[in-house]
Amino acid sequence: MMLKVAKLGIAIAAVLAWIVPAAYAGVPDVAQSFYVPQRGTVGTPIEGASAASFFRMCPNNDGGTSSPNNARIKVVVRDVNGNGIQGVAAADICLLFNGGTSLQSFSGVGADSVIANAQFNQTPLCPDVRCVQADDQTDATGTAYITFTGATAGSPGIGTRNAFRKWGHYDTEIPVFVLGFKLSGRLTTVSANGTYTLQIKNYDSTGGLGAAMNVGEAVTSADFSAIANNIGLVNAFTWWRDFDGTNSTTSAAFSQISQHVTHDCDTPNNP
Repeated sequence: MMLKVAKLGIAIAAVLAWIVPAAYAGVPDVAQSFYVPQRGTVGTPIEGASAASFFRMCPNNDGGTSSPNNARIKVVVRDVNGNGIQGVAAADICLLFNGGTSLQSFSGVGADSVIANAQFNQTPLCPDVRCVQADDQTDATGTAYITFTGATAGSPGIGTRNAFRKWGHYDTEIPVFVLGFKLSGRLTTVSANGTYTLQIKNYDSTGGLGAAMNVGEAVTSADFSAIANNIGLVNAFTWWRDFDGTNSTTSAAFSQISQHVTHDCDTPNNP
């Protein structure tokens, strides 16, 4: 009898030894999963600082110098064994926004100074954006892409404008979540976790953070003046007014914002 019990115990232990790793195989491991800034083609992407320098947005998401050159992040989802997790749904892979600021009574674990709500931006009406989701589900290697302007059906990592993907302002960190797990960034695929934090600059860099109505998600004369009056200067806001990775406010930034002045949620494109 005791021999049978011992054999049964061994059998149960063997089954558990197989089941437990299998159970964890579909769960993202944050130590091995990551995201990376990219632009250009998917086959021969540009990564690192030269990709992140293209991470800039107009609140109309109108293209041109807004999220150009397929600006995106690559997301790699791996389990505790280092294997890619295939089939994670696009809607479960997000750039996460709270929607607004604490002064506007928004809260959560998303970006808290990105403005993406209809509550305070009704004229023109702006979309409520909380999850900027992946272009498609993860592939056999556990890889997916979030292309900022919007996804192209059948071509993950290539951008097509999504008319309901609009936001204003910026944040020091735009967190990336997969199945509720917050991922770390890498500057390049071969870098270490924690070497990069996602930031997306915005031509709307002033206003819209308080409780005043209809002043967010728009490129105004104040945004234009913030560039025009600070060319060549370096101060606390220079980083957010540097639209081309030169670490200064330049004539190039002036040229870029000139293409977006007066843009908002229904101008030039509605929606």
